[in-house]
Amino acid sequence: MGAEDRVIWRDGEFIAWADATVHVLAQSLQRGSLAFDYMAVHRPSRGPAVFRVDDHIRRLFNTCGIMGLPIAYEVDELIEATLETVRRNEGARSVRISALFPSVEVELVPQDPHIAVFIAAYDSRKDIIEGKPGKPHFAAELSLKVERVKRSRRHDLIPPQAKVAASYTPSLPAKWQARREGFDDIILLDEHDQLTEAPTSNLFLVTADGTLATPTGEQALRGITRDSVIQIARELGFAVEERSIGVDELDTAREVFMTGTSVGVWPVIRIDGEPVGNGAVGPETARLKARFDAVVAGDVPEFAHWLHPVSQSLERPENPDG
Repeated sequence: MGAEDRVIWRDGEFIAWADATVHVLAQSLQRGSLAFDYMAVHRPSRGPAVFRVDDHIRRLFNTCGIMGLPIAYEVDELIEATLETVRRNEGARSVRISALFPSVEVELVPQDPHIAVFIAAYDSRKDIIEGKPGKPHFAAELSLKVERVKRSRRHDLIPPQAKVAASYTPSLPAKWQARREGFDDIILLDEHDQLTEAPTSNLFLVTADGTLATPTGEQALRGITRDSVIQIARELGFAVEERSIGVDELDTAREVFMTGTSVGVWPVIRIDGEPVGNGAVGPETARLKARFDAVVAGDVPEFAHWLHPVSQSLERPENPDG
């Protein structure tokens, strides 16, 4: 199935990939108010499954609540719509759900408050990346730059828990410049020079004493993969700390890695041109990556509930009142 054959869920109906459009003057396009979430489709032995679909949909509703977007659906409705969208799009590996103002507006606050919801299920590489000019940028082991000029994570602007389009704009020029300088990605700081995250992934350090540390949920997005790795790490016996981390702690970290929906556990081997540890993937990073990969492959019974088979509809508890 190619992109031209895929269908997208829009407000309760399925439409062709090419028809999933809004006007160039739509409020969300012009103002950056689009809220979204992004999910991975894995393929364990029992068939395609969406990873922690309920948590992703609840996070979308949280974003809409933070931003004041009047989404008119229930959580269960959009979970079921997500599963049905994956069913109808063979070979999909990713799901993106977007909530937006499609109407053409003049003012910042729209006259038409309708929030349209679109759900797309696709294969990023085959459907999107391969059709574009230029070589895609991907590194299995990351070289990062600490962004010390642009403070892109500030609570007085947009809280980090809001996955809204405008949140990503401030880090775009900094990441673009870092790519020109030979880095793969950037680490963002808050206004107090504390580590936060990369533009689209969470940050973890293995400290000198073997503790796993990550910035707090007040400083960085509470990523679904981030939370999964924290739970997996504790199951493996790691001491885990969610705390403020000064940028200077990067100099003494034994290991550093990122986490994200499309990459899982992503090793970091260089920061600002200097090696992390011995400049190779560290043993604890490799251990966590192997365990996470086993979880999403459906090989760890303790975490099997994170994989919702798309062949099954949403299981709702019985209503005791009938």
